[in-house]
Amino acid sequence: MNLEEKYNKLIYWFKEISKVPRNSTEEEKIANFLCDFAKERNLEFRKDELHNVLIKKKASEGLEEADAIILQAHTDMVCEKTEESLHDFKKDGIEIIESKETLTAKDTTLGADDGIGVATLLLFLDDNEIKHPDIYCLFTTQEEIGMDGAKFFDYSDINAKYLINVDGEEENTAIVGCAGGVRLGYEKEIVVEDIQNDVYSLKISGLHGGHSGVDIDKGRFNSNYLAAKILEKMDEIQIISFVGGNKDNAIPSNTSVAFATKTQNVNEKLNEVTNNIDLVEEDKNLKVEINKTDLTNKGLSLEESKNLINLLINLKQWVIEYNQEKEGTVETSGNIGIVEALSGKIKITELIRSSDDNKKDKIKEINNNMAKKYGYNINESSSYPGWKYKANSKIEEAYIKSYKETHNGENPLVCAIHAGVECGMIYKKMPNIEMISIGPDIVDVHTVNETLYLESCKKFLETLFNIFDMLSEK
Repeated sequence: MNLEEKYNKLIYWFKEISKVPRNSTEEEKIANFLCDFAKERNLEFRKDELHNVLIKKKASEGLEEADAIILQAHTDMVCEKTEESLHDFKKDGIEIIESKETLTAKDTTLGADDGIGVATLLLFLDDNEIKHPDIYCLFTTQEEIGMDGAKFFDYSDINAKYLINVDGEEENTAIVGCAGGVRLGYEKEIVVEDIQNDVYSLKISGLHGGHSGVDIDKGRFNSNYLAAKILEKMDEIQIISFVGGNKDNAIPSNTSVAFATKTQNVNEKLNEVTNNIDLVEEDKNLKVEINKTDLTNKGLSLEESKNLINLLINLKQWVIEYNQEKEGTVETSGNIGIVEALSGKIKITELIRSSDDNKKDKIKEINNNMAKKYGYNINESSSYPGWKYKANSKIEEAYIKSYKETHNGENPLVCAIHAGVECGMIYKKMPNIEMISIGPDIVDVHTVNETLYLESCKKFLETLFNIFDMLSEK
């Protein structure tokens, strides 16, 4: 097998699909491209209403009895551009800039997430020199906005033992498990009352924040929690407004509160909290200010203010439990990403994550019961399943051996991540399948600086070919 030729073909197919617009929920054109591709090669295929496409290729001669493998990638991309760009994602292809080492795009996202995965599947379908068992190439949709393609796809006609997801972004890393999640919303309407005491503003800023999944174990403070802990120290609190965070999947770094209190030494109370928290290096720019204001307004009652503070402090959050099979890997966590208390209406949004759906549901029940205790209405949305790590799988073993062979004995990183990937959706439908997620090096995904590193594409392909060889052995 000539690796250089296969690599050149991979880049060719990436450039071809980059000509096709493929924003999330607008995948019809790329789906038609894939169907035409299959027709031209007399390959069995089907397309569903969400524009998911499944293409099957029969085994190479001599591998008919080997266990079938699913290759899976998503067709949609995040469509971002510079302020000056006139690019129209509904009709324009991506203008690729190629250097000796990288591919980038002119003024837009590149779409290597997951266009290079789609190109990988096309390479396997188009190239008859690559030896393989029966392969199912699954192209899913809407991954970037909730993974509905993978969620609603019909897997009933797929008979395979292994699945390789090619949506990874680090060539030296394989994902072997992921968290599921559920978004919980707590809401309550309150009759506001006149303010009885002096009014102050509390502003928290400078915290690092980060992804509420992959960064939750880094010890970074949640500004909403910190604000509640400060308010807990004050006497006779009436909250006028409480606004913190703007995304449920991000650790909030800024929170602003207006409140009334009879406490005279508010800065001493503030220092009691801030002097006793252990900040990680990333949070060293924390700035907390309390200032007396002339604001006159209505606020929550003393009781409702206390209830809100207690709820924010006592909801299950941070790292709740680590995975017992994969040391150092977070299994279950919670993040109070958004709090908004304004004009007598309170809204709190928390994202619970876990690779164990039973544990996710248990934490959800505990938090919901606590919110009900304080009279909050509950709404649940965007629930998606986790992919629980299984030790000693053959596909993990094949990946590690293949990677070491192609990287001069170097060991790869094999990890379960505390974020959602499509494998979680697929695992829910196919719980007995062995899965792994890999890919070449891509940095700054979802931005106009997105960059694909070409040398890593070669290594990725070489490793993938070796995995196929090993899984095809009887």
